[in-house]
Amino acid sequence: MIRLDKSAEDQLVAFYPEAGVSGSIDLVRFNYSQDYDLSSGSFDGTILSKKQWVVASVSGLDVPANTGFYTLDIYELLSSADLIWNTAASNWEDTSTLWNVGQGTVEGQYLTTERAYISGSNESSTTTYYSSNQNGAYITYNS
Repeated sequence: MIRLDKSAEDQLVAFYPEAGVSGSIDLVRFNYSQDYDLSSGSFDGTILSKKQWVVASVSGLDVPANTGFYTLDIYELLSSADLIWNTAASNWEDTSTLWNVGQGTVEGQYLTTERAYISGSNESSTTTYYSSNQNGAYITYNS
């Protein structure tokens, strides 16, 4: 299970890929689907280590804003793919940028699927009160 926090600037993600990561790959793409409302999207990470486990750095600014459980499909991300007509080796449906404009990114090899919990910007705050003779925690919700 991967845990991400929307408010954290940089955070590490570790996962064990089902297929080996290519030696020249430095980026990964996380395609997410929220388990509650099935909203989806993607964010990218930078690979820091790719021995048996892959460790990547992800910015909290890029993760989804809503708190909840997500399914992450993780792919290699091929950057600087040549997207000029008749010269690209990329499939049309695999490309996530405008064609005929130079360079972009293309999803490469599928690596794995992971579960994730994301602490988003809509999560309620928790206030803890302590007294001298009793420790207790009370959750208060802001409307």
